[in-house]
Amino acid sequence: MAQLRAGRASWDTVLTAAEENAPHGFMRFWCTDVGGLMQLAGNPGSCATYLMGNHTIAERMYRHDPAVMLYAPLRTTIHQDRHGVTWFSIDQPSTRFASFDVPDIAAIGLELDRKVANLLRVLDVPVPPALSAGAADVQ
Repeated sequence: MAQLRAGRASWDTVLTAAEENAPHGFMRFWCTDVGGLMQLAGNPGSCATYLMGNHTIAERMYRHDPAVMLYAPLRTTIHQDRHGVTWFSIDQPSTRFASFDVPDIAAIGLELDRKVANLLRVLDVPVPPALSAGAADVQ
């Protein structure tokens, strides 16, 4: 993205780059090993925090209200619970984006639910019913 900004790329170039780098709709923008730090305090388990999203999708909401960037990119974790079970956790996009009370933003939130559900299927991870319901509404 820094290269695209530095080169003042056209939006079409940005769209093409996003499509190439997000085969399942999402890119990882940032991550950190929270668990490694918390282990220094004696806490067990692992936890990595990620920001994942797609700036071309975010733009479709941003044009209505830049405050959507509070929730875009999406915050996620992959962590172990106290029983050692590994989880992928994410705020449901549709619930966050519906809070703006702008129908176009809410519709994209539902689209993101569908994309997250699809990503989980690709990873062979169970899809929570709430994401499946949102996915059915968008199709």
